Amino acid sequence: MNFDSVISAVTNIPIDWMIIGGFALLAALDCVRSGARRVSQLTLAFPLAALLMQSLPQAYLVGDIAKQFSTPLMQALLLGALFVALYIFIGRIGLSWGGEEGQTIQAAIAGVAAAGIVVTMWVATPSLMSLWHFGPQVQEIFGETYRFFWLLGAFAAFAYVRS
Repeated sequence: MNFDSVISAVTNIPIDWMIIGGFALLAALDCVRSGARRVSQLTLAFPLAALLMQSLPQAYLVGDIAKQFSTPLMQALLLGALFVALYIFIGRIGLSWGGEEGQTIQAAIAGVAAAGIVVTMWVATPSLMSLWHFGPQVQEIFGETYRFFWLLGAFAAFAYVRS
């Protein structure tokens, strides 16, 4: 095997796909180690935070405060704060998750599903695109046309992992 051809093949992979694959691998490893609880919390909190972020400017008391966060970086920080709060709230709800540790096939499915949800929501959230702008290939695959199917399929994959 020629190592130069392997190295050139790896270096030709776009960085976007390396990031997505790395996130899926980290999520799968976390599922193998401790079950799907944290990854499930993350995949539930991220779309809810994006939904709340869209509703925030029209909110009664905090709408005026949210309108002051006009730059994309400040909006991303506000989204991050909403995400952390929702992650904690979902964890405190007390749903009985976990107990799947050590199941590698289910962990791999959960990792890919988590990556699909995170990337789909990232592409759909304009304030996050200012932090990292995915290339046109990723935007086409995870964009508006297929967003419904990515989210539905990923949540169905989590339902399978949990069963």
